[in-house]
Amino acid sequence: MGPDTYKLCGVALISSMAAFFLRNIKKEYEMPLTLAGCALLLSAALGMAVPIVDYISELSGALPAAGEAFAIMMRALGIAALTRIAAEVCRDMGTPSLASTLEMTAKFEIVLLTLPLISSLLESIRALLSEAGF
Repeated sequence: MGPDTYKLCGVALISSMAAFFLRNIKKEYEMPLTLAGCALLLSAALGMAVPIVDYISELSGALPAAGEAFAIMMRALGIAALTRIAAEVCRDMGTPSLASTLEMTAKFEIVLLTLPLISSLLESIRALLSEAGF
């Protein structure tokens, strides 16, 4: 574990404790404080993701056909991450059914997003099978 891990855990724990204490004193400040802590952690996560995205972009540049798949994969990852955060906020606000519905909707969105890849894969399989005489 590096120093970033300690800092991120510290931000999460301090935000959680402050929100816990505010819950009993000024309930209306609990959610904004929690969202601020989430925003800090999310900005740190996005900063850590930049080198990963750059590296994967380099790899996908070496294989031109992989560029589209990479773009779809990154969009799906973004949808999943954003949905997870929004769903947890919904749960914290006492609306678990809304959170579950949001997660289900995001899953459908990811499936729709990947349909071109699935279609391309099936076309490739069909072409290989026809070349093999099947």
